[in-house]
Amino acid sequence: MSIECDYLMRQLMQLFEVIHKILGHRERGEDKQAEDQIRYFYNCLKIDADIQKMSIEDLLAFLQNEKKLSNEHLELFAFVLKEQGEMAVDEKDRINFFQKAYFLLDKVERESTVFSMDRQLKLGELKTYLN
Repeated sequence: MSIECDYLMRQLMQLFEVIHKILGHRERGEDKQAEDQIRYFYNCLKIDADIQKMSIEDLLAFLQNEKKLSNEHLELFAFVLKEQGEMAVDEKDRINFFQKAYFLLDKVERESTVFSMDRQLKLGELKTYLN
């Protein structure tokens, strides 16, 4: 059991590092490099499905049932979706990414026993944009 827990912790740390790189590239206006990191994030999770075309319900089922992602993974996944929404040129794509990110973060928030200020801030930003 500790080997599995150790693997999960290492994977979460790796994903967190990728998100940090995505944010850094975005802050510097390096969208191409941020997109490369997003692809790397999906590769780390072995996700090659077209997330953008999935419905919210199908996405959640895919992530939980097929990929067996934990709520911690879902939270990081939602952060990446939010960044993809920020970079989307088309308004419809932006809303699509934001809706998916909000749905996943809200699910994690409802099920989590740990308060996260970062999660609250992201939920607030997404809610403001979606309203």
